[in-house]
Amino acid sequence: MRQKSRFYFIIYPLVCFLVYTLSPILFHKKEYTSMKDIVGMIVTYYILIGGYYFIDFLSKRIKKNGKV
Repeated sequence: MRQKSRFYFIIYPLVCFLVYTLSPILFHKKEYTSMKDIVGMIVTYYILIGGYYFIDFLSKRIKKNGKV
């Protein structure tokens, strides 16, 4: 689980950030994605992944206590 969380929390957002910031430069696009949009996408991603791990943590805790 530790390697999965490292991938989801560090590597994947970093790759997305680099792709969105470097693709206009590499492919000579005339339109750039604004930094606010990129940061907004990454923040939304962290909120969704954090919610997933929180629900996973709660479900394991409930199973451990024997309530289900």
